[in-house]
Formats: sequence, C-alpha cells, structure tokens
Amino acid sequence: MRIVWINDKAEFTGGAETYIYQSVQELSKRDNVENILLYSAESRIDYAYAKVFSFATVLADLKQQLELLKPDIIYVHQVSNIETIKGLLETDTPVVGFIHDHKHFCLREHKYTTIGNQTCTKVVGVECYSCLGFINKKSSFPYISINSVSNVRAIQNLLKKFDHMVVASDYMKEHLLLHAFDEKKISKITLFSKQENSVEFKNIPQNEKRFLFVGQLVRGKGVDTLLNAFSKLQSKESMLDICGDGKQREELEEKAKSLGISSRITFHGKVTADALSHYYSNAYAVIVPSRAPETFNLVGVEAMKHAKAVIATNVGGIKEWLKDGKNGFSFPSNDDHRLATILDSAVKNPKMIKKMGEVGLNDYNKKFTSQIHCNKIYTLFETLSRKDTCAA
Repeated sequence: MRIVWINDKAEFTGGAETYIYQSVQELSKRDNVENILLYSAESRIDYAYAKVFSFATVLADLKQQLELLKPDIIYVHQVSNIETIKGLLETDTPVVGFIHDHKHFCLREHKYTTIGNQTCTKVVGVECYSCLGFINKKSSFPYISINSVSNVRAIQNLLKKFDHMVVASDYMKEHLLLHAFDEKKISKITLFSKQENSVEFKNIPQNEKRFLFVGQLVRGKGVDTLLNAFSKLQSKESMLDICGDGKQREELEEKAKSLGISSRITFHGKVTADALSHYYSNAYAVIVPSRAPETFNLVGVEAMKHAKAVIATNVGGIKEWLKDGKNGFSFPSNDDHRLATILDSAVKNPKMIKKMGEVGLNDYNKKFTSQIHCNKIYTLFETLSRKDTCAA
C-alpha cells in the first residue's frame, strides 16, 4: 500500500507533525506499506523528520505528482492552501482527511470566546461575529486579518467531498455532524502516545508534591486559571513545573509574581523529549486546565503512559480518556476555586493519586498505543482502496 501524506510542514512543529511522524514509523513496520510526504514549498525540511518516509518532496504540481506516484491512499493533514484542497477533489485516489483542530470550525480557530474566555461548542454562524474572533492578529502589515463565516463554510464544503474523515474523539465527530458532514464518511480513531522501549514507568508520589503542566503558553490552555488555583491552595508546599512556551509566557510569569507564588512555580520553557519524560516521571499529577475544547489532548495520554493521575477540564475530547474519580479528576473550565479544592484533596491523598495513576497506565495499554491506532488506520485505508479498485 502506497500512502501519500500531505501536510504543510516537514518538521517537528506541533501535534499534527508529531502524529504523522510516529504513525509513519509504526505503519512502516508493515512490509507492504510505503509512505511518501508532500509538503509546502514555504516550509523548511527537517531531515531527521523526513527520513522516516520512503520519499519526501515539495508539493509543486499536485496533479502531475499524484499521476507519477500512483498512491493507493492520500492522507491529508494541515493544509492551508485552498487550491491544494480543491486539487485533491480531482483525483480518483481515495482522499482521507484528519481533523487535528478547530481551524475550519471557528473564525478565530480556538473555539472559546474573545470576550469572557468561555468555552464554545456552537456551530459556525453569523452570531460568531459578536465574539469578535473574526479579527485575527498577523505578524506582518497590516497586522490583522479578517475571517468570515463564508470562508469557513467554503472550506468545510470542500472537506465534505473527501472520501473519508478521521477524528480522534466523539466530541469532534459530533462537531462535524453539527456542521452537516456525512456520518457514514467519518471514523473516530483515538490518538496514541508512542510506547517507550525498555522503560518501566512507576508512579511513586514524591515527598515534594510537584504538579506538572505541559503545553503552549496561550490563553486557550488556561494556565491563568491554574495559577489562580495555586494561589488559593491550603498546601503551601506544593510546587508546579510548567513545560512549554508561547506568547503568554511573560504575562503568566508576571501573574505568578503578583499572586505571590513565583517561588513555587518554575517556567522551564520548551524542553527536549527526554527532559519532558523526566518531568512526567517525577510529577505528582498532571494538570490540563484548558478552556479551548481540546479535540483530544495527548498530554493526558502521555501522563497515563507515565502512570500519573490527570486533573483536567471537562471540555472537548478530554472525556474520551479522563474518567472522573478513576484515573483523575475533572473540573469546569475557568473554575480556579474547584481546581484548588481538587489539588488540596490530591495532596492529602497520595495513595488515591497513586491508584489513579495505575488505572491510567492500564487504560493506556488497552486503548492508546500506536499499534492499536495504526491497525485501525491501516484497516480503514485497506477498505477504502479496495472500494476504489472495485469501482474501477
């Protein structure tokens, strides 16, 4: 089976790129699978990233390239050029799209309100203009861009013509259905965290209660809620490691100082994969305070792989893996009072937290490994390519 992967980036830049890289590694173990990457000419190429593919090249003349490559399946990820999406509808090869985020389902792409920072799950419509999210910042003149409902709907209408769509959660499937996608052409296949070879993860709560946040430092991730909660803790010995970077970092560092908790908060910035594994292993529990409805959120699955309890908001696809009271706790987005109560309870109950980590690790092994995910992807591709052959 020859799979052509199409994605703007050919480097380690985000969750979509990590998903592609790790999925290709797993699928390449099958003797009959050949993986080829077409990426945007505007992207730089990371050769460590590209080497997992049989072949990787710039997307230049899509029609001609597909005629030469003769793929069995085209697997589409983050593509910003609408002409590329239109061009994919002209091929006879089955085209499968993976929805990684809310880019095509929200004028501001983040699915929480500009005013009030409230989580949003509504269908795209004229009421979106009242959110002011259609006005977006740009790094170059004129420094703003305007999005419209008609633009978002136009891209949705193109995606609906793909042969199939893959989503990672029931939440995202329901969101596609809300926007009138065909249910028969949607498959929910949960995401995964790659298994680590020869590493045994143990959850031994530390004497020092170090909580962990991993993610971008942007408003949608709710780190401000987390800092507010930390300032309310009865337990003053609790510490917080923040791994990640973003445009809100300086603001959050100033907030920690103003709340009088900066001595207990460490901003590590962006860290290497090895360093991040160390932080997971040494965490007491992992916190996911998002206000943007996550389409799945891999941080939680990473935490479970490391046998750590997860304390997360009940938004988006998080409920696909977080079972309140079993492998962690859930709380409403923006509710720092509830989060503080949960954290205080967690500190007082290390045996409970350890048990939750063990349950999470068991859930990970049963549901969230790369082999489980890629077996389902392969089966879907095989089914679609057979249909295409029969139609021909």
